[in-house]
Amino acid sequence: MELSSGLLILAMSLQVAYADANNTDRYAPPPSKAYIEPCQREALLLHPGIIGKQRMLHRHRDFWMEYEIQVRDGSEWLVLCDLRTGKIIRDQKLVDDAF
Repeated sequence: MELSSGLLILAMSLQVAYADANNTDRYAPPPSKAYIEPCQREALLLHPGIIGKQRMLHRHRDFWMEYEIQVRDGSEWLVLCDLRTGKIIRDQKLVDDAF
């Protein structure tokens, strides 16, 4: 009986040691995606309104967030933000195709 409880204590101590060795925040985004929330704030500061759509774009280790923002005056803007720097790299007014 003491042998099985000793093995249990040993196994639990190994799990704790393993958790301490990997003391990283599992929920923190990798450095290439560190500015997800600041990107959203910057986009809304540039064009105050409501984000209708957002999506993450990835190409050759670069990550960007694309936002479609509906502004109060009825216009829509497409804003592209670099997730590595948190800077807006492009914004474009979307044109309505209706005649």
